[in-house]
Amino acid sequence: MNIGWTERNTIVANLFNPAFCGEIIRATAKEYNKHTNTNFPYAFAFLVLPIVLHKATRERMPRSVRTYYFVWVEQNDDLFFDFPKRTRSMVKYTKEALLFLLAHNKIELNEKAEILATDEKVKIINKEEYQEYNDILKKAEMLGKWLSSTSDVKSIYSFLRITP
Repeated sequence: MNIGWTERNTIVANLFNPAFCGEIIRATAKEYNKHTNTNFPYAFAFLVLPIVLHKATRERMPRSVRTYYFVWVEQNDDLFFDFPKRTRSMVKYTKEALLFLLAHNKIELNEKAEILATDEKVKIINKEEYQEYNDILKKAEMLGKWLSSTSDVKSIYSFLRITP
């Protein structure tokens, strides 16, 4: 996305800031990697922002991973009606976030197009006035754990009605 910061809409620039979006993806990948014997599939990175940044979806995510991912999606089908469109609209922000993470050595990509997340966070904010930020990161971590138990990329993309 080669649009300069001064040319971006302020709200869009703040919400889709590559450092912020990158930390969401990194947190998801880190949890996924922690709970599996494999690394986070590159294709999963494109699902993270449309799920975690979409407020209604984020707020309806369960508190724990005890709920099976496919069951939850089915029970919340109204949240996923336009998911393919939402996902396509977020591709440019996901790519920009991934480039940011790579440039700052927060993730590595291997030859299988898998993401290995480092332990180092992009930025740590633990103040109460940033509660929504912290909630978003907690849901991102939960999503990483969730995806680790349902790690078949093709099944998840198909279930979410996303086609190439």
